[in-house]
Amino acid sequence: MGNTKNIFVSHFHTHAEWINKLKDLLEKHGLTMKDSSIYEKKNPNSAKNEDYIKSFIRPRIKWAGTVVVLIGENTHKSDYVQWEIEYAAREGKRIVGVYLPGEDNSTLPEALIQYGDALRHWNGDSIIDAITGDDTWDGPNRHWDGPRSTC
Repeated sequence: MGNTKNIFVSHFHTHAEWINKLKDLLEKHGLTMKDSSIYEKKNPNSAKNEDYIKSFIRPRIKWAGTVVVLIGENTHKSDYVQWEIEYAAREGKRIVGVYLPGEDNSTLPEALIQYGDALRHWNGDSIIDAITGDDTWDGPNRHWDGPRSTC
């Protein structure tokens, strides 16, 4: 596969198993995902200090060209997801929301509404189009139409 992208996946902690499913889906559709995401099985630690955790996340977002936000029922409640999206926007990263299968009616994180470039359903070709520059917004709640602003 000749198409490789560096991606950080922002997610609600209970959705970590979907990161490898996303990687497999993209691979089936011709995109190799190099993953800098942080999740317990990949990076086990018991850190509780917010500043320490953010110091660990920052370089991983900086390394990625795109931040993919997995959207499920509780994603909008995560302070870390909100912060990761805001940080990615400040860093000028492409931000793509992706609904988990069956979660298309989930509430979107406010930062995604404000800074997201694209929002997609769980479809490999569509997600790849969003990662590579298509700004289609497949969902409700978009407050504006046009290029996003950065912080």
